[in-house]
Amino acid sequence: MAGTKLGRVVQFEQGLRWRVVFPDSEHLAASGFLRDVAASDCSVATLRSYAYDLLRWFRFLHGRWTAWERAERTDVRELVEQLRETPVPQRLNRRPDGPPPGSVNPVTGKAVLGTKYAARTINHQLSVLFGFYEWACAADLGPLMNPVPAQRTRSAGRLNAHHNPMDNFVVHRRATYRQKVPRPAWRAIPDDAADALFSVLRSHRDRALVSFWLSSGARATELLGLCLDTDLDAGANTITVVSKGSRLRETIPASVDSFVWLALYLREECPPVSPGGPLWWTRQGTPRPLTYHAARAVLHRANAALGTNWTLHDLRHTAAARLLADPAFTLFDVQTILRHASVSTTQIYAQPRLEDLVAKVLEHYARPRATEPSIEPVYDSAAVRELLGLPA
Repeated sequence: MAGTKLGRVVQFEQGLRWRVVFPDSEHLAASGFLRDVAASDCSVATLRSYAYDLLRWFRFLHGRWTAWERAERTDVRELVEQLRETPVPQRLNRRPDGPPPGSVNPVTGKAVLGTKYAARTINHQLSVLFGFYEWACAADLGPLMNPVPAQRTRSAGRLNAHHNPMDNFVVHRRATYRQKVPRPAWRAIPDDAADALFSVLRSHRDRALVSFWLSSGARATELLGLCLDTDLDAGANTITVVSKGSRLRETIPASVDSFVWLALYLREECPPVSPGGPLWWTRQGTPRPLTYHAARAVLHRANAALGTNWTLHDLRHTAAARLLADPAFTLFDVQTILRHASVSTTQIYAQPRLEDLVAKVLEHYARPRATEPSIEPVYDSAAVRELLGLPA
C-alpha cells in the first residue's frame, strides 16, 4: 500500500495507553475516538487493534491525497479491494524454505496461513471505521458523513433482539463490503501427537507451560500472566487467571502433573521469581518475564523438529476436546472451565474431528452386513408366517 511507512502507533504509560501518530504528531480525532472506546471499559489489546486499524486507514487515504474528513464510500470500497489482494507485510518475511502459503501440513492436516488479509480482519477494519465516523459525526467535528455502510439499519437494532422462539430465525443479508466469514473450526492435537510434542520440549519450564495449557484450557496470555503465590494453589490443584473477556480473576482446575513440572522448573532452573512477581521467565541472556512471542517461539522450535504447525491455541482446543470426551463432564461444565460467555461457543468443540469420522466410516464399511432373520427349519414356515401376519 502507498504510505505504509508513514505514521505509527505509540504506547504511553499514562492516560490513553495507545495513540495514533500521523503523519508526525498525535492524531487528535483518533485519540478522541480511542478515549471513548477506553471509557467503555474495553481492554488495552482492543485499543491497540483499533489504533492500528485507524493507522491503516489514514495511510490508505494519504496515498490517495484524501483527508479523512472527506472520505467517501468509494474510498472504503477500494480499501476493501486492496485488503483482499494485498499481502500482509508481516507474512512476506517467511523463510523461503518454509511451506507455501495456503498449503496443508501433511502431519497435522492444518492449512498454512495465506498471505492475504483474512475476512475477519477486513470486517474488523470496517467495524472500527464505522464506529470512528459515527463518533466524529456525534462530536460535530465538521460537516461529515459516515462513508462506511452500516451493519444494519438504525431502527433494526440488535439482530433477533425480540425473536419469537416459536418462529424460525430469518437469515439476514450481509452488509455492503462485509466479507463471508468461514464457519468456526477447531483442531485438537491427537494424544500421540501431543506426546511427541511434549517429548521435544527442551526445559522443565516449557513442559510445565504445555502441561498447564493442556490440562486447564487457559488461553496463552492468561497462563503467561500468572504470578507466584497469589495465582497458584498446589493443594487444591487450581490456578487463578485474569480472563480475556471479562478481565476478572477466575480460578480454574489444572492437573497434578502440571504442578509437578512447575516444581521441577522452580527448583532446577531457579528463575528470579519473587512473591507476587511473574512466574515465567526467559532462560537465555538476562532473565526477563516470558512474553507471548517468546512462548510462541518455543512452540515454533518444537514444530520445526516434528514437521508440524500446531499453535498455542490448539492446546486450548485439545483441553476442551479431552474434557468433552469424558462422560463425567457436561457441556456446561466445560463451558465453565473454558469461561465462555455462551454455550454456543463451547459447542464448536463438540464437532467431530475429520480423523474420527474417517475411522468410523472405515469401521462401518468393514463391518459384515447383518443377515435377515429367518425361520428355523424345525418350524412350519407357512404356519409361522400366517401366525405373524407375514406374506407367504
